Amino acid sequence: MTGKGRKLARVALPPLAWDALAHYLAERELPIAPMRWRPETPVIGSLEADSGSTISSVRLSGVLRRFFLVAAKSIEADHPPLAEKLRRPSPHWMRHTHATHALGRGAELTTVRDNLRHASVSTTSIYLHSDDVKRARQIGDDFTTDRRR
Repeated sequence: MTGKGRKLARVALPPLAWDALAHYLAERELPIAPMRWRPETPVIGSLEADSGSTISSVRLSGVLRRFFLVAAKSIEADHPPLAEKLRRPSPHWMRHTHATHALGRGAELTTVRDNLRHASVSTTSIYLHSDDVKRARQIGDDFTTDRRR
């Protein structure tokens, strides 16, 4: 996949996302098996059924913005602060949310670093919460000490 900075990347997907991707590819009459994928085929195709081109970034942004607005409206009565966040989505916010939740659920820092295509684990570590930061520093200190021995 080509992402931020036009860098090629491999992104790890959980089983539910793989199932959704397989369904989506089948709907587009594209091969489901990774060995049959063609790199030049866009993952997110044009919204026009007979078009082989990709959806524009402006159109995708609009689709996502509308999705988040609908989600915000459906929860605003019960969760006003969260609804307010959903009204202001951005690609950076979605990356931040992915990183924060993945790390909070125990994903390895290197896995999240690779998904975000950061050059350094220290860049990714900004998404750790205070307890996680302390733990990561302690492990980093232990690792640095062990390497000096």
